[in-house]
Order: sequence, then structure tokens, then C-alpha cells
Amino acid sequence: MKKLACGVVVLLTLVGIAGMMTRAMGQEVTAAIVGTVTDPSGAPIKGANVRATDTERGTVWSAETNESGSYNLLRLPIGSYGVKATAPGFQTTEWPPFALVLNQTARVNVQLKVGKISETIEVSGAAPVLQTENAEVGTVLDARTNDNLPLATRNYVQLTLLTPGTVSVDPHSMNLGS
Repeated sequence: MKKLACGVVVLLTLVGIAGMMTRAMGQEVTAAIVGTVTDPSGAPIKGANVRATDTERGTVWSAETNESGSYNLLRLPIGSYGVKATAPGFQTTEWPPFALVLNQTARVNVQLKVGKISETIEVSGAAPVLQTENAEVGTVLDARTNDNLPLATRNYVQLTLLTPGTVSVDPHSMNLGS
């Protein structure tokens, strides 16, 4: 009977540990770039090569489009990325660098023009990349924000009130530092 009780305790402990691990895996520290590659008529281009280059580190991430012309560059470290799309029989198109922030999914749709392989088109003055994949609102509080804002109580939790849509139930508790 004692062995059965010990076995049940060990089993429940393992189930509890496994339950905690699933919450830890849900924390993402990356971003993504998704989109479609089409020709001038709007038809998808299968097999186009899309490369995202991290301008700060020089790392290159690449993907190939599927039958619907879609590509996914998932789990990219946050930073500044330039996107380049190529396909045989089409001109190369380059997007200027843009910033990817934590948990952002940037949509970059590329339309390739028919031309020689050696021609390159550089897109300039493009609209900023917006996160259209979901309706989340987020704010990045960087080190400069931490240094420049005065915190009378030295309670870093006060910085959470800077994010859009944040409400404090008891504002007095923020001043106590508890």
C-alpha cells in the first residue's frame, strides 16, 4: 500500500511539472515576416526565393513560396530587416530595412515585374510595415525609456502604466513601492 501511495505522489509530481512547462513554452521572444509574391497581373509566383537580412548582425533567413505564392519567415530575432525577393524570369525586388519588435508579425507582399534576372528594383518610400495578423497592441520599453523617466519610488512596475490600455485598480499602491 505504501509503494502505491509513493507511486501516485511521483506521478502527480511529474504531471504538475509537465503542466508548468507548457506555460513556459508559450513565451515568445521572436518576430515573423509573412507575405505573398505575385506577378504584375496578381497571379502567385511559386518557387520564388525570399530572403530577409538582419542589417545589425548580417544574418540571412530565406524561404521559398508555395503554390499560392505565400511565404513564412518565422522565429526571427527582433531587429532591423531588409527583404529581397527573386524568381527566374522576374526582376529582383528589395525592400528597405524596417524594424521588427517583439511578437510582431510583419506582412510584406511583393509584386515582381517581368524582366531580366540581372535587373534589380529597389523599393523606396514604402509604407511602414504594420502588424495586420492580429489586433494586439504592444509597447516596447527600452533602456532609454528606463533611464529618462523618473520613478519616485524606484518601482519599475510603474512603467507598465505607459502601455496603451493599461489601467491600475489601485494607483496608490504604485506610489508605495509594494
